[in-house]
Amino acid sequence: MTDCTARTPVVPVKPDPIITAINRYRAASAELDRIAVREPTLPNGNPADETEEYAVWETASHRAQDVAATAWAEVMATQPTTVAGAIALINCYLEIWSEHPIRAEHQASGALKILRSFLRSIAE
Repeated sequence: MTDCTARTPVVPVKPDPIITAINRYRAASAELDRIAVREPTLPNGNPADETEEYAVWETASHRAQDVAATAWAEVMATQPTTVAGAIALINCYLEIWSEHPIRAEHQASGALKILRSFLRSIAE
């Protein structure tokens, strides 16, 4: 008979840091997209680039671009520690590629390098 009161110690599972970095990047990218669609325009559809409203929008847009770039740099500096993290990185890259093919083209090499590094670490 087994003692029902005996417990197996619980070992906390540390989340893969790449998933946290990807989530930060996704949030920053979503904010950038939200700002981009609010670009002030004139009645003829041209940018209202000589207005105060446009200057405020442009400042917010540049700030959001900087945040998204910093978040992507964090993704590129973070190596997955789990297979789930490696898959999350692949999914993130494929999302970028499907939505922004030109942007993704520039980010491919960094994503592949950290995936290669992760795969080497688990193959040893």
